Amino acid sequence: MDDEPMWAADHVVALTPGSAITIRETENGFAIKGNHLTLIKGNQFDDRTKTVPHKHIHEFLGICDMFKYRDTENEAVRLMMFPLSLTGEAKTWLDKLNEGTIETWDELRTAFISRFFPPALFDRLLIEICAFSQHEKESLTDVWLRIKEMLKNCHGHNMSKGNIIKIFYHGLNEITQEVINAAAGGIFLSASQRQSLAQARLG
Repeated sequence: MDDEPMWAADHVVALTPGSAITIRETENGFAIKGNHLTLIKGNQFDDRTKTVPHKHIHEFLGICDMFKYRDTENEAVRLMMFPLSLTGEAKTWLDKLNEGTIETWDELRTAFISRFFPPALFDRLLIEICAFSQHEKESLTDVWLRIKEMLKNCHGHNMSKGNIIKIFYHGLNEITQEVINAAAGGIFLSASQRQSLAQARLG
């Protein structure tokens, strides 16, 4: 219908010849719902923003799970939709992969994570967390939000809550340490882990 808004219209998605992604047993005329397309393109990954690839995968899957396509398997939908969630250098990376490189969603996710979250990046983020320190004039709330963001970006760090608390506490300046010591009713690190988690809002 001519009066139908663009976001409501269906759009046919077809992989281009020579694509790195191979999709088996799927009709070429897969039509994506217009509002689904809007959500996907509104959450694109370009490798220049601070978006973590793991976060992008999580958000992408969340959007995909909002929609169901009859006669089309979830895996096929993900494989056809994921290229639309990339832009800039990330899209260029996918386009340059050899034809037929990827046949499953797990292969696509692994390739994406390996490219945009390599071991060297993980090591650098982990070092930054271990060297964490409060900035000048940074409030307790802001410093806590910052280390939470650092931990979230370093996906798979596997650090215990106890170690995180120690890194956080030792990274604070003396004045802030005194504030949380007073709130804990003594030395913050001497309190039980449950008390420490409650004071630091981890629990």
